[in-house]
Amino acid sequence: MELIISKDEINTEELRRKLEELEEAKRIKDEKEESLRAVANKDPNEVMMSWLQYQCHDEMQVIKDISNNLKINFTDAKQYISKMPEELMIEEKTIPDVVKELRYMRRTLKGKTREKMASTINHLIKAYSEHLDNSLDSIYWLRPFKKSVRMLTPDIKMMKKFHHIKDGETRQVIIDNLVKMWEANLQKSSLEYGEEYNTAIIKFKSSKKNIKSILKEISHQSIRKPRQEVLEDMLVKTICDNPGITSNTIHSLLPSSYHRSTTPQTISKMLKRVQAINVGGEYYILSDAIRKDLYSYVAGFIDSDGYITMDSKYAPRVGMIATGDRGKAFFKEMENQLKIGRLHLDQKVGENNRSQHRLNFYSQGDISKLLDKTIPHLRMKKEQGKLIQEAIMIKQNFSKEDWAKPRLEEIFKLIKWENWKDAANKVELQKYNIQEEDIIKYRENSRWAYMNAVDTISKEE
Repeated sequence: MELIISKDEINTEELRRKLEELEEAKRIKDEKEESLRAVANKDPNEVMMSWLQYQCHDEMQVIKDISNNLKINFTDAKQYISKMPEELMIEEKTIPDVVKELRYMRRTLKGKTREKMASTINHLIKAYSEHLDNSLDSIYWLRPFKKSVRMLTPDIKMMKKFHHIKDGETRQVIIDNLVKMWEANLQKSSLEYGEEYNTAIIKFKSSKKNIKSILKEISHQSIRKPRQEVLEDMLVKTICDNPGITSNTIHSLLPSSYHRSTTPQTISKMLKRVQAINVGGEYYILSDAIRKDLYSYVAGFIDSDGYITMDSKYAPRVGMIATGDRGKAFFKEMENQLKIGRLHLDQKVGENNRSQHRLNFYSQGDISKLLDKTIPHLRMKKEQGKLIQEAIMIKQNFSKEDWAKPRLEEIFKLIKWENWKDAANKVELQKYNIQEEDIIKYRENSRWAYMNAVDTISKEE
């Protein structure tokens, strides 16, 4: 039987249109999928910073939105709001003041000395320009309008005032005027001198004046750091640069205006407020760089002067060892920051009775918290850390299984192997009959994947 279709029954134009629609729908679908893949592959922080620059409402609401979107607490959400970079200072003078002084000095110079001075001035101006750009970048709601902001010929004081604006209404007024400035500038660049050109100039100047009048209402006192805060920052920097310094020495190093208004005793009280650690009259403090990347620092300490092990009863143990007053101070501060662990200070060891300090972690909860954060940064003891995590999971959720105790014994031997395999003295390995040929088998017996799968299923149920 033949299927015969007449040409009259086929609407070729309609068929072509349908095919084109299908092809267009497929193209749009592919583009959306590609866009979704690009977003999925992006760093979450990068996505957040990209989203942040278009948020011009009240800062408190912006922080709440960050908290809700990332499912983090309010304090952590505030970290996404950039702080203004510290103002560049040379011997308590701003860069513009220094440049001004150098230009006066240049007038008295000649030849190559004058050329070198000019080069120095140019380097300072370039550094100041970069600092202004960084300051503008820190004001997230102005990032899309950088070119318009530059038309205001900004300085650091102006940047600080912009950064000080927290309410959405004022921000929106400023953005509206920046957009009008941009439009007027584009318009006048395409016009010849005349009435329309004059109108564009008036619009540009009016918008600029509106912004400057808003900034003028913000007092310099409101954006300037209080004297007490400046002094505290100075004390922290002095201790970070000179660990183990005394309050008398700090007092002697202060600029004359602060030296006259303080004493070593008042400085000691201030150092308590900034959480400096006092060890026998000498002060120590963890730098901001360490505090911001605390677990990386802890991981480095564990790798170099710490241990990850299990005792003979298969109880996990993690600890760090330090000596001297500086080590004592760091452990005190570390315990304060971590909020876990047990500190043992001034333990006498060796023939010379040298003071030794330990920060140990005994409970499974403390060790789990510590390893979750430090394993990504561990280098030498990463394998021991992962084995301890497996052991803790067995103890907490699978201790009644038939394979639990034999597997804990294998983990115990694996950790011993990792800790002692490079030692010249193999007594510890011989004591527990740990053979190299058994290690591969023990590693293959890992229950980690199985336990994770069971845990995932139980959570879904």
